[in-house]
Amino acid sequence: MHRLRGMARIVSRASRQVRNRLERSTFASRCNSDPRALAAPVAVYFADGPENLYQLRQWDRVLTALPWPVVVVVSRPDTGRRVLAETSLPVFFAPGSTYLEDLLARGAVKTVLYLNHLPLNFRMLRFAAPVHVHLGHGESDKDSSVTNQNKAYDRVLVAGPAARERVAGALRGFDDAVHVREVGRPQLDLAYPGAPEWADDGTTRVLYAPTWEGDRASMAYGSVASHGVALVSSLVSDPRYRVVYRPHPRAGVQDPAYAAADRRIRALLAEHGDRHIVDTGPYGWQWAFADVCVTDLSSVAYDWLATAKPMLVTVPTEPRATLPPSRLLEEVPRLHAADAPRAATLLDANWPRERMLALSEHYFGDMSAGASTRRFVGALEEALRIADEPIGPASAASA
Repeated sequence: MHRLRGMARIVSRASRQVRNRLERSTFASRCNSDPRALAAPVAVYFADGPENLYQLRQWDRVLTALPWPVVVVVSRPDTGRRVLAETSLPVFFAPGSTYLEDLLARGAVKTVLYLNHLPLNFRMLRFAAPVHVHLGHGESDKDSSVTNQNKAYDRVLVAGPAARERVAGALRGFDDAVHVREVGRPQLDLAYPGAPEWADDGTTRVLYAPTWEGDRASMAYGSVASHGVALVSSLVSDPRYRVVYRPHPRAGVQDPAYAAADRRIRALLAEHGDRHIVDTGPYGWQWAFADVCVTDLSSVAYDWLATAKPMLVTVPTEPRATLPPSRLLEEVPRLHAADAPRAATLLDANWPRERMLALSEHYFGDMSAGASTRRFVGALEEALRIADEPIGPASAASA
């Protein structure tokens, strides 16, 4: 069975590659003469496949609301089609350096944003004229949040003091005063549609939002297979709780046991009709809608932390999973797999809101209404201004 699944993945991957190659010319014709794409001074460089577009989804509404046009630069037709279908942002197709040269020659790009540390980012980073800004796709204490690749960018936008300390304390020769800007979490300044029409009946709404199983043991933070079934069983058997289950978009792609646990959780929730939901739609409304969150060591934990509401963070069962030094993990209640069957009882604990507020400020800075958006726009204004300055000693002195 595993061999058949593996063969199916190989065939599917090969089919996508062939289709992408055949569609190169027509997709370039469709996108690369779009006046909106060529007029945008801000570009998002996304050289990954559509399976990782959740990284862009975290930012698309923030980017759309900016005072400047934004274009998404993709290297694959299948990714570009999804961006065009899911957002209002224009797309420029650049499967290689020649296309990027064309964009920079004909277009108005001054600043390039990056949502990940993909090695293919260096295809765009080799161009010196734009100001290169690493944006990322979520705050996290994971080891993957600290990388020497940060040195390649002119600016690194982070959520707050915790991320600045994390980067500055790990990278040799990296001047955080020059390169790092704290922007909070501008996503939380927006209102999001999509919440279910549940009555305010006094029940506690629990968001269970686990991450995926990871692509290696050191990143195996996901709790679906270890905690999920017992956790959800505990909550659905207690009438005080209603569950919003939001699985990661990649849940189960690596591990059949993880996929099976995900299916079991969905079945448990379905047994109770519309009392609980499986949430695979837009992200954002959950922050205001839910009362408490159970999640793993992932960006969801930090998004939720910014609300200063109660949460539990699971403890990975994989002994090789790397748990970095983290104030969040030290101060937020943790949920071991052995305790998952009594999760409903654990959620009754007293939650020190003052501690959560202080922790939120440590990770995100000022989270008053609109503060993150103002900092984010200010950081991009700075990047666009620098792009108009001459490159060389004079530019470095003014940074």
